[in-house]
Amino acid sequence: MNEKIGQYLVRLDLLSFDQAEEILKIQEEQPNKKFGEIAIELGYITHDDIEYFLEKTPSRI
Repeated sequence: MNEKIGQYLVRLDLLSFDQAEEILKIQEEQPNKKFGEIAIELGYITHDDIEYFLEKTPSRI
């Protein structure tokens, strides 16, 4: 399963769909920033949420 972090966080109700959309819009303006970085900066999630996602997701190499 190659679920994207935004989809994962919305599915777990850690982010709303609207919050995920907002993050994606910001990411379009600032493509050097990762989705998780922006979500943390906005206060929507924590570093722990990102780390949990990364632990549960197979390597993307």
